[in-house]
Amino acid sequence: MISFFENFLLDVLFPKKCVFCGRYSEGFVCKNCLKKLKFPEYYCLSCGQPLTVDLQICYNCNKEERIWDGYEFVAYYEDGWKDIISLFKFKNKPYIADFFSQIGSEKILRKKWKIDYITYVPLSYKTLKERGYNQSEYLAYFLSKSLKVAYGPLLYLKKNIKPQKTLNLKEREENMMNAFGVIENREINGNILLVDDVYTTGTTLKEGTRTLKKSFNLDKVYIFTAVRVLI
Repeated sequence: MISFFENFLLDVLFPKKCVFCGRYSEGFVCKNCLKKLKFPEYYCLSCGQPLTVDLQICYNCNKEERIWDGYEFVAYYEDGWKDIISLFKFKNKPYIADFFSQIGSEKILRKKWKIDYITYVPLSYKTLKERGYNQSEYLAYFLSKSLKVAYGPLLYLKKNIKPQKTLNLKEREENMMNAFGVIENREINGNILLVDDVYTTGTTLKEGTRTLKKSFNLDKVYIFTAVRVLI
């Protein structure tokens, strides 16, 4: 878990400078640059796909059994949001999670979800070693600060998996099947918010949700991601 000392270093070493124009501002995206970014308006409350009619749940989600109890995200993975995610995941800028969490926590509070604990999708040991941090953990950490809810790890990868971005839907499902184990010394109940950086097909999040519901005495599992890929 991210310590107080690490948080202090983030504030000192990485003052809030706009990731687009480079100006020092109140956040990692200044007000002028924020105006240029697109935010979703009408979308499925279960998977985030855009809706063009007066519905709350899309056709596909209505056909399928709903694994989780609600979904929220900041934006679609397009235009300037791709640049932000690239910086966040691959350019050693984990503190951008603070920007996503500020917007995300406001959206979550409007939904009036009762959340008892926040957790996140784990990385493989190899990826964590190469990258140096888990961006989803940073999202969970900053959301926990904003929502004033405890956070921590509950899942771990118990098998080697291939990068999901290289696989089709069927391969993704096979890749993630029984991929997660749980930290057995944790006693968690109530409602959980499961956090990840990017939602593409939802395969990873579905497997994570199934594992959590099977392993803990939970009422509801909600999902939050920074962005949603349009497919």
